[in-house]
Amino acid sequence: MILEKLEAYYGYFSQRKAGWFILLCTGLLVGLGLIVLSSASLSFIKSENYFYKQLLWCVLGVPFFLTGCFVDLRFLKKHCLWILTFFIAALVIVLIPGIGKMVNGSRRWISMGGFNIQVSEFAKIATILWLAQYLNNSENNRSSFGIGFLNPLLVVASICGLIFLEPDYGTAMLIGAVAITLLFLAGTRLLYIWLAIFGGLLAISILIYLNPTRMGRIVAFLDVENNKLAGAYQLWQGMLGFASGGLYGRGLGQGRQQLVYLPEAHTDFIFPIFSEELGSLAATAALAIYLTFFLTVTHSAKKLHSNFTKFLSYGIALTIIYQVIINVGVVTGLFPTKGMGLPFISYGGSNLVLLSFMIGLLLNCFSENQIEWDCRNSSEERLGKPTRRKFISPYSR
Repeated sequence: MILEKLEAYYGYFSQRKAGWFILLCTGLLVGLGLIVLSSASLSFIKSENYFYKQLLWCVLGVPFFLTGCFVDLRFLKKHCLWILTFFIAALVIVLIPGIGKMVNGSRRWISMGGFNIQVSEFAKIATILWLAQYLNNSENNRSSFGIGFLNPLLVVASICGLIFLEPDYGTAMLIGAVAITLLFLAGTRLLYIWLAIFGGLLAISILIYLNPTRMGRIVAFLDVENNKLAGAYQLWQGMLGFASGGLYGRGLGQGRQQLVYLPEAHTDFIFPIFSEELGSLAATAALAIYLTFFLTVTHSAKKLHSNFTKFLSYGIALTIIYQVIINVGVVTGLFPTKGMGLPFISYGGSNLVLLSFMIGLLLNCFSENQIEWDCRNSSEERLGKPTRRKFISPYSR
């Protein structure tokens, strides 16, 4: 009885107040990230002071958030192919020496106006937009091999292939996983889904086997303790951070792993620092916020009558939650080490700007007026009536 009531209350608030839930979860996660970065900036990264840099990126993310809130979704729906083409071209350009900036052996960034823009981050939303539109248009052919499976798979595979060349295996696998999940939700035959999963895992396994660096990570992952001073050093130090924090943490600024022991503590491995200073209870609470965010988005997306906005919402939610799963799995030793930040918490300008735009799009999709617009247009299309083209701003009331 209690669980049924909680489910009913959650269903009411997540649907009627979805926008507030999303904003609250986002604000809490960004705030927690700034708190941890401010603590870490007092120690080994004091010379860089990533706290103020992240704060600047938060400010720069506001225009992108507002753009996502107020952009005409019909405009994105109409021009998503051009948007995807632009970012595919950008992924090609970033591979050109002298244009793409190489950091730690990977060519993923383009320098513009003093900022390093990671193109693959924005390729995520471009892929989601195109897939949402494609699945919307192919509603009657989703079970077919060609239109429902092969065509979208080839497009996504070409994007992932370009990102693999950077190399950035994590982002490529993330985009592939989101695409396969969206195809599954759209009703693609399960046989084709398993075929894509098997083919993807086989291709990744071959690429890892042929890459000595990444093969070394796999070997170190399989025997962390014996490789704690070599390939598994970062993972071992992260585990020590989790163990050192206990339930309640050592206190802000009192963590030891951030004192040059744990590399990339402000990006990929910020979660062990978070747990060491604030405790495993706070870390669990952060994961609960992510889960609340994901459940709110998926529950509300089911109520949208437009397939485009529905798949767009699912794609955004999956991108964020898969990134959380990968990051937490890596730092806890469940997955091999792979560079991927924790959404909203890890330092990263391109990712934070992209997330700001994504959150704006979610609010756009879930606004009351937008849902009414989706319902009205969907009913008119079913009745064969001409669709009203006047777009109602989500925040006109």
